[in-house]
Amino acid sequence: MGYRIPDEVIDQVRKHYDIVDVVQQTVSLKKSGRNYFGLCPFHSEKTPSFSVAPDKQIFYCFGCGKGGDVIKFVMETEQYTYIEAVTHLAENAGIHIPRPEVDVLPDHEERERQQMRKALDLATKLFHYVLVSTKHGRIAREYLENRGVRPETIKEFQLGYAPSSFQFLLSFLKARGFSEDILEKVGLITSWERGNNKKFYDRFRHRIMFPIHDSQGKVVGFGGRALGDGHPKYLNSPDTVLFHKRNHLYNLHRARSHIRKNLQAVLFEGYMDVITAWQAGVEQVVATLGTALNENQARILRRNAGTVILCYDSDAAGQSAAMRGLEQLKSEELTVKVAQMPAGMDPDDYIRRFGGTAFKEEILATAMSLTAFKLESFKKKYHLQDEDQRMKYLSEAIEVIAELPKAIEQDHYLRRLAEEFQLSLDALKEEQRKATKRRKRKSKRDKDRIAWNNGYQEISKHLIGNSQPQSIAEKSEMYLIAYMIKSKSITEWVKNHLGADFVTEKYAALAAYLYSYYDQGHPEDPGCFISMLSDSALESEASRLALMDLPDDISEEALMDYVQHIRNVPLLEQIAEKERQIEQLSRADEPVKAARLSVEVTQLRKQLHVRMR
Repeated sequence: MGYRIPDEVIDQVRKHYDIVDVVQQTVSLKKSGRNYFGLCPFHSEKTPSFSVAPDKQIFYCFGCGKGGDVIKFVMETEQYTYIEAVTHLAENAGIHIPRPEVDVLPDHEERERQQMRKALDLATKLFHYVLVSTKHGRIAREYLENRGVRPETIKEFQLGYAPSSFQFLLSFLKARGFSEDILEKVGLITSWERGNNKKFYDRFRHRIMFPIHDSQGKVVGFGGRALGDGHPKYLNSPDTVLFHKRNHLYNLHRARSHIRKNLQAVLFEGYMDVITAWQAGVEQVVATLGTALNENQARILRRNAGTVILCYDSDAAGQSAAMRGLEQLKSEELTVKVAQMPAGMDPDDYIRRFGGTAFKEEILATAMSLTAFKLESFKKKYHLQDEDQRMKYLSEAIEVIAELPKAIEQDHYLRRLAEEFQLSLDALKEEQRKATKRRKRKSKRDKDRIAWNNGYQEISKHLIGNSQPQSIAEKSEMYLIAYMIKSKSITEWVKNHLGADFVTEKYAALAAYLYSYYDQGHPEDPGCFISMLSDSALESEASRLALMDLPDDISEEALMDYVQHIRNVPLLEQIAEKERQIEQLSRADEPVKAARLSVEVTQLRKQLHVRMR
């Protein structure tokens, strides 16, 4: 039997939080009418379709169809289980969760996740202790001191040191009851097999340890920097059920409020860049986790900032990574700038040498626009003193300028080219017009190709989110359920006049849940009802219906019309089946049988009209 948090505690957690406050920690919201809207955290979009209803304490995305209450939101954004989400919210609110007198454990999956989190937490504390308080951490301490990292910063970032021993962490955690299986699943140890012999050993050895947190501040993995000649230089935790590199940015939980305050994020490549900048007072800083910026990370930045400044190393690899990151951020319609580091320096070097104020004023404040960075980057491909090479550069530059959406931007960069290369502005504008025409012709060809391709693009639109009801009966069911979610009295009326005779499966299930919900004495509270649904698809559908803009009152006559439309479905199905049979008999040249069925269809239609009166 699994451990179950008492209903009264769950209800207390839900009532403690305003869902708008919780969602705003992840999504930038703007009020429109009674509700708030923002970019959905669960799928990529450029137009806000994610809605939060404070009066109902629910969220719903009209794009992807996800919906639910505050607990569901935390589950979805953090990949928490239900118990983890409730526990996290309760702990932050200071709400006590009583433990059962008998040691009743959660189910296997929940138990594993709890063990993984405890193992990560203990590993973080152990690595930190070894770094700051033991002789084993001396080399790592000296390294950090030489890099200018202060003791209070080491404590703030929970930095640690993993000794070079093959089983230091493994022995420590095994002595505290953790199995090799759990430790391997969470990425703290690894193994090798030779024949039937399997040996386990610590994944991180002789490395400075950087704990990686989720957006709620819980450790989900580690980055380890090798000391000495170890390879690879940086080693991250593998992907686990708690940690996916694609879904995290280093330091986001600490920097998010500063990013929103500044409406700007500074994106670095490395952990030390972030730590040094934070220590110097530049606080809106995050980093990718040793990989190129991906779509998920760009989407996270889009939810929190309007502008992103890429601040990568000045070497070729850093500039190449910046160019790749630009395209990801551009696709999310962010304002993108690139900070240029002096040759041979990375952000960490610069800040330690010149300080945080100089970094803000000389590097961040002078960051180049996306277009200016591209133009400067392209120059490095050509020998501009050679006439042919210079013409090739100008052609490539004009193609970039032609992509700009505003004429004023195009004019600005064309004038810069004209001044820099002593060229006629009119000639450059003519080349830009030609480039624009080429782009339009290519775009038209691409659209024609898509339209010819069996209509897949059009079909895919209907696969996103919940499809709209097609028949009048299904629409009637939809409206009945929407009113029932709002009203106990309407639910009682529907129960007496229709009962379980809903035709559409999802509405039949929601009706059954609503009957039970109100029978148990629960209040007219959409958020409370949705929180008690155990099926994610029903949660999303109920959230959608709860957000429908319905009149406050509905007449009994209108309700009866909805019920009648639903009750007519079996008759309509009989009529459709008999008409199909009539068509078959006519083709088979059996007019007598077809005539008999036509009489039956007429009788059924009369029954239908009587019901409709």
